[in-house]
Amino acid sequence: MTEVFFADARVKEMSSTHTLPAKLERILARLDMESLVKGRRVALKMHLGGSLGYTTIHPLFVRKVVDACRKAGAGSIGVMDGSTEGAEVRGYTEQTIGAPLVSCFGWTGKYVYRKKIGFFELKHADYGGNAWDADVFIDLSHLKGHGMCGFGGAIKNIAMGCVTPQTRGDIHHIQGGIKWDSNLCIRCGKCIKECPNSVNKFDEHDNYCVDWHNCTFCQHCIMACPKEALKLDADRFDAFQEGLARVAAVFLEHFPPERRLFINILTSITLYCDCWGLSTPALVPDIGILAGRNIVAVETASLDKIKASKLMVEGLPIGSKPSRKKGHLFERLHGKDPYTQVRKLAELGFGPADYKIVEVH
Repeated sequence: MTEVFFADARVKEMSSTHTLPAKLERILARLDMESLVKGRRVALKMHLGGSLGYTTIHPLFVRKVVDACRKAGAGSIGVMDGSTEGAEVRGYTEQTIGAPLVSCFGWTGKYVYRKKIGFFELKHADYGGNAWDADVFIDLSHLKGHGMCGFGGAIKNIAMGCVTPQTRGDIHHIQGGIKWDSNLCIRCGKCIKECPNSVNKFDEHDNYCVDWHNCTFCQHCIMACPKEALKLDADRFDAFQEGLARVAAVFLEHFPPERRLFINILTSITLYCDCWGLSTPALVPDIGILAGRNIVAVETASLDKIKASKLMVEGLPIGSKPSRKKGHLFERLHGKDPYTQVRKLAELGFGPADYKIVEVH
């Protein structure tokens, strides 16, 4: 079985040495960082958040990973996301995290490598050149729920975070297009307010219009609509998850297995993804940190740690309730099996899902 290191968020003693940052240091010490990074260029990929979101990974955890890389002799380190704009508002600066913030796509936003995918509408994927050029890839992810994917973790951090907006749109479009019902629509404008790309509007005749060329099919408009006037005109959830897995797989194949590391932070686990640019109370108590060299094992172990029995209803919109159906908490909240994308990646040869928890105290 694959070893997955786990640090429990709970403390046995009221001492800093028993808290998560200290435990993360001990996890990194167990992972032989020198063999991973010494003399090499390191891409540390994370989601830097946006707008009024504040539940992204705390800068202190990022600093601990950066310091471990430097101590192990890394040649260079870049903390990467698609865009670094506004990151300082959430405390991400070179001074605080100890490494420069780097766009995956370079200064122009156009530095990419195009790779063939060939799956439904997803003919190819454009990957950020700065991330692709690294010798070592460290995936530092904040795990949370997601209305379309079921959950967002290490896989999504690659498949949606290391590619261009156009590629993200192509991936989302696998699940289906967007259909507007003029009879249900009350023209409240919530769909327009929640669109992260400002591609939708009502025209002079009050008809809903979308600039499909720039739409990423993130479906924030669908989820924001109070009258369900916007819906998918198809529902290919399994295919969408396989699209995510295929895009992640092509990227990961570029790095030898011994040059990959996956760290999932299971704190402030919220209902929706950090890409919404907002934060809500946590769904469950903080769980801890999981890390290992196998992405499928780390993702599976992370999902297994989230128990429906631990749900804190304060993390849901007022008046909302989870489905009574059996299944993972995220499935009861979003109606989608979060394990699907993990299984799809395992089927592509990135397993096994079997793991052994090694607790780091």
